[in-house]
Amino acid sequence: MKTLAILSHPRFKLALRLLAAILIGLLAWNMRQNAVQKLPPDYDEDDYLRAAQQYADVFRSGNLAGLTQVNYRQEHPPLSKIAYGLAILPAPQEALIPDRPTSASPDSGLPRDILTPARSLGANFGALTAFLLALVNPFGGLLLAIHALTIKYTSQVMLESLPALTSLLAVMAYTRARKGAATSSPRGMLRPYIFISAIFLGLTAASKYLYAVAGIAILVDWLLVSSPKFPGFRNLGEAGKGLRRYNPILIWGLLALAIFFLADPYLWPDPLGRLKESIFYHAGYSTTAAEVQNANYPSYQPLIWLFLFSVGAWHPMVFSFVLDSLISLVACFGLAQLWRKHRVYALWLIVGLGFLLVWPTKWPQYIVTIIVPVTLAAGEAVTAFAHSLLETWKSSRAEEKPSARDTRRALPWLIPGLVIFAVFTLFPLFYQFAMSLTDFSTLSILDGMKGGIWREFWGGIFGQIIPTMPGNAYQSREVNYIGTVTYLPILDDITTYGILGFNILWTLFSVGLQTALGLAAALLLWNPRTALRKGWQTLFILPWAIPETIGAIIWFTVLAPDSGWLALAAAQFGHNIPFAFLLNWHENTGSTFLVLLIISLWYGFPFMMLAASAGLKLVPIEVFDAAQIDGASAWQTFRHVTWPLLRPLLLPAIIVRGIFAFNQFYLFQVSFMFGNRGLSTLATLSYNIFNPNSGNFGSPPGQFAISAGLNIITMLILFVFVVIFNQQSNASKGVDYA
Repeated sequence: MKTLAILSHPRFKLALRLLAAILIGLLAWNMRQNAVQKLPPDYDEDDYLRAAQQYADVFRSGNLAGLTQVNYRQEHPPLSKIAYGLAILPAPQEALIPDRPTSASPDSGLPRDILTPARSLGANFGALTAFLLALVNPFGGLLLAIHALTIKYTSQVMLESLPALTSLLAVMAYTRARKGAATSSPRGMLRPYIFISAIFLGLTAASKYLYAVAGIAILVDWLLVSSPKFPGFRNLGEAGKGLRRYNPILIWGLLALAIFFLADPYLWPDPLGRLKESIFYHAGYSTTAAEVQNANYPSYQPLIWLFLFSVGAWHPMVFSFVLDSLISLVACFGLAQLWRKHRVYALWLIVGLGFLLVWPTKWPQYIVTIIVPVTLAAGEAVTAFAHSLLETWKSSRAEEKPSARDTRRALPWLIPGLVIFAVFTLFPLFYQFAMSLTDFSTLSILDGMKGGIWREFWGGIFGQIIPTMPGNAYQSREVNYIGTVTYLPILDDITTYGILGFNILWTLFSVGLQTALGLAAALLLWNPRTALRKGWQTLFILPWAIPETIGAIIWFTVLAPDSGWLALAAAQFGHNIPFAFLLNWHENTGSTFLVLLIISLWYGFPFMMLAASAGLKLVPIEVFDAAQIDGASAWQTFRHVTWPLLRPLLLPAIIVRGIFAFNQFYLFQVSFMFGNRGLSTLATLSYNIFNPNSGNFGSPPGQFAISAGLNIITMLILFVFVVIFNQQSNASKGVDYA
């Protein structure tokens, strides 16, 4: 009991969290210092290193008035560049880096004597950011520590590391002020922390304007909590009333603005004129710069940087693993928890992502502005999942176990089902796992069919066979044991080239749209005022009755780029016909994704409609009568009555459709014949690697072992996401009112 009391003591928990944060900070520092040494020079590094040299010269001269006249690349405020100047001050003085246009390629000749200390400063700021976030949520800090894109842009001479740190400090100070306002008088507790928040926000804006979106999130959160219509306001009691009488947000904004001007000495001679010149430069650059126009990124490019892009494709020798896409996808499961526990961080993510989607310039480093709330959301999802597993384990231990006698009596009824399950489910999985540990391919197919797979597997597992080196694998006519060496390359490939990210993003979008349309159709058919309900239901079910292959061929026959019905109609009647925007869909990844979503929606919504219709029939009609008596609107009835009662019945159907969408094969395979070359699911990739007649995806055909390894990884990913979804949605609790 004494040990349990110590473990549950708040001071012990605080010490444990502090220790975890220190370890995470050290991990972040180590990974960033590794990147400092290995990353090649990048765009803009020569610009900011030149600016650092100029500031270093000002400090060496002792005439600090020069700070008001120096700001190379004045479109950005100077604080980060001044920090780099201080970092290289002890280094040997180098010749000033030449002035080059913004569209110039990276300068590979940057002097290492000044490049390394400048990069190291940014790496230290990045490690400190991960340490601080770990104090908020250890899992969030860990994910920030290993986030490859963040490591890259905070370990180079870029403007990201300092404002990423100060924006987090501004939000952390604000959240501490909010907690103080809820527990004591607002005048006494709010003032110091709200001032600290304003100071760090001013420093953020003086480092890079874009990161000030964190301040907008703070402002929005403050307006929400100070509104009497907001539920949290009522929970604050007397402190909440004080917040309205004494509103420090105005002081906070004025102080942040003052700190911004104090930290930007270049503005001092002509504050408004130079600030206007700096800000308006960005507006012109985003629309007229040659590099922006040549990149021609779509409006949704920030989502690609988040979910589909891997920085490992740029620097394969720098990052041993890249989990950025997975972190972004896990963050989707933690958004609700983030809103409940850390609303200002959720607002930070919403405001920042909204700005990035609207702003014309789409450079990848801009994503760093929202990585802190993204990794925090992912950390909240992991925390909730771990807590749920712990609670499940505790409850399972507390449950009454069946007696040995009951088990013996049940065995005769269980054995037939267990045998069938083992033969048709466990054995194929085990066989694929055994195959994945070998180099089984078309060259060794004869030996493999004669028992070579089992020979090598058992020999390798029990240490009787030395694993074949990867360089010598897949070259023999006999199967060889190679162990698990293929799993990491497979994971690296599917993350580096965005296949895993696209697969999960495809699942979320397709299942989400199918659920929305299926539920809408079910509600429409459930309404007794809808005419011909049975006829409409039969019509809606028809797409589901058509095999997926046939349905895909029909759709692509209509949409074929040159010979499809839509192309022929456009050739005869002009491009003003309906759906003309789908012409040449194969030339653009976004249009291809849209076409695939339309076909998937047509094919999948009937299943969700039937599931929702069945659920609606089980919902007690009395609850709707009560809602009508209470005067609830249609939307209020759906939000507070229909959906909560329908959700437990609809969630199993969502899981089934999610598994199907994740493994969608025929739709993508047929689309390859009609022009799709860029989008693929893991199932399609596995087939084309396995197929001896296929040479797609840049790998030799007939790689059976690699295909098996990919299938095992797919199964594990699906298992994890189904468990997470099940735990987050409480789908396993079922229904207690039907």
